[in-house]
Amino acid sequence: MDWSELPGLFPGFDSPGRWLLLLQRHQELLAAADGHTRVTAVAPEDAVQRHFAESLETWRIALELANRSVALVVDVGSGGGFPGLVMACVAPGVRFELIEPLRKRARLLEGIAEQLALPNVGVHACRAEEAGRGPLRDSADIVTARAVAGLRELLEYTAPLCATDGQLLLPKGTAFEEELTAADNAMQELGVRWRATTPMRGEISATVRLALFSKNAATADAFPRRPGVPGRRPL
Repeated sequence: MDWSELPGLFPGFDSPGRWLLLLQRHQELLAAADGHTRVTAVAPEDAVQRHFAESLETWRIALELANRSVALVVDVGSGGGFPGLVMACVAPGVRFELIEPLRKRARLLEGIAEQLALPNVGVHACRAEEAGRGPLRDSADIVTARAVAGLRELLEYTAPLCATDGQLLLPKGTAFEEELTAADNAMQELGVRWRATTPMRGEISATVRLALFSKNAATADAFPRRPGVPGRRPL
């Protein structure tokens, strides 16, 4: 996939001349940092599709499925800014908070957001469990997380950041149905409900689907548990 294809794939996003240049610069900055801060194993020739098109598709589907006005999005485990920083480039009127536990990557994200002049982006160098106990708790209209963990663990990272009646939108692969079956207890404990699974368009990805969950109640005081516990003992 080539950069020139993106505006045609996403005609609903305003000002393509602006955001396409931002995305290209984003990729340039990641490539320049690769020697000291590696954020991806995706080959450069696949980056436009795997990173940028898939992130844009996540935002397109998020807007299509949104049950409320979207003012705040939290991206957990943002890595190189996928999907959160990419979304911020096409949605300047929405606030995006990026959670990245590795400080080197968080500093890189801060630098990219500054160089791209994105005032709608904040970066938090902390674990999701810490963020879920901080000011972002129960706040986001949408929470997303890409390639972070299995569903039982991932729900404990993401649900505490989501506002009541907000949504979790989680990219998942072909094993999602098995993960969902195993996550009944996690959903009950965290007050979330699976609503739908929407595949990405085939020209974007043949395997990635977006799992949509709704948050039905404020997070119980017990969650998230201490850093590291959700990974060792998933709900």
